[in-house]
Amino acid sequence: MSDGVAMDLLPGYACRRFGAPGDPPGTLLLHGFTGTGADWDFWPATAPAALAPDLPGHGDSPDPRGDFAAETERLLAVLPAGVERLVGYSLGGRIALCLLAAAPQRFTAATIVSAHPGLFNAGQRDGRRAVDQRWIALLRTAGIAAFVDAWERQALFASQDRLPADVLAAQRRRRLAQRAEGLAASLACCGLAEMPDTWAALRRWPGRLSWLAGARDDKFVAIAERVARERPGTQVHIVPDAGHNLLLEAPAAVLAAAAGAEDHPAAG
Repeated sequence: MSDGVAMDLLPGYACRRFGAPGDPPGTLLLHGFTGTGADWDFWPATAPAALAPDLPGHGDSPDPRGDFAAETERLLAVLPAGVERLVGYSLGGRIALCLLAAAPQRFTAATIVSAHPGLFNAGQRDGRRAVDQRWIALLRTAGIAAFVDAWERQALFASQDRLPADVLAAQRRRRLAQRAEGLAASLACCGLAEMPDTWAALRRWPGRLSWLAGARDDKFVAIAERVARERPGTQVHIVPDAGHNLLLEAPAAVLAAAAGAEDHPAAG
C-alpha cells in the first residue's frame, strides 16, 4: 500500500488525510482519471481537514462493483457526517456532481474543476462510449505503459508542456503505477457515457458552487460558461494561461476557489 494511505479513513477506499491535523475532515477531495488521492498533496496543513480517497479502480482502492449510480451510493454511505464540502477534478468533479444530485441537502459547498455535468442524448452517449471502449481495449490488450503513452499524447494535455520536468515525471510515475484492469473497470463504470445527466439537479442545488476551467481548455471553458448561464450565482473562475489539469497547472487557483466556496452566497 502507498505511503500515507489508510483503509480506515473511508471504509472500502484507500484514503489520505490532508489539512489541519486536529480538525475532523469536512471536505472530500476527488481526483481525476489515472490519478490517486496523492494528487492533492498540495493541500496545506493550514487548510480545512480533508479526505482524499483513491477512486474505484485507482491506486490502492478496489475496482468498482456496480454502475455509476451504485458507486455514488456506496461512496455516500461511508462518508463521515461532517463532510459537507466537495472538491473534484475531471472524473472526480463528475462524481462530485453525482453526489450533489443524489443527496442535494447533504452538501453545503462544492468546487468543480474541469468537469462535465453529463451528456443528455443517446447519440452523444454512444459516441463517447465508443471512444472509451477503445481506451479500454488498449488497456486490456497492450497494457498500462502503452496506454499511458497514448493518454499523455492527447491534445487535452498539451498545455502541460511548460511544466517542470520533475512534475511531469511524477505524474507519469503515478499513472504507470496504476493497474490496467483497474483503469479499464473505472472507464466501463464511470466514464462520461455512463454518468447520469446532472444538469437539472445542478440548477436546483441550493449550495455554494465554484466552477473552474483553464483558459487554454476551450471545451471546458464553454461548459463553465454554460453553467454560469444556467445557474446564476455560480462563481466561475477561468484560470489564465492554464489547461485542463489545474491540480498540476494552477493548484493555488484550486485552493483559493475551494476556500472561497465557503464564503460566496448560495445560488438563488
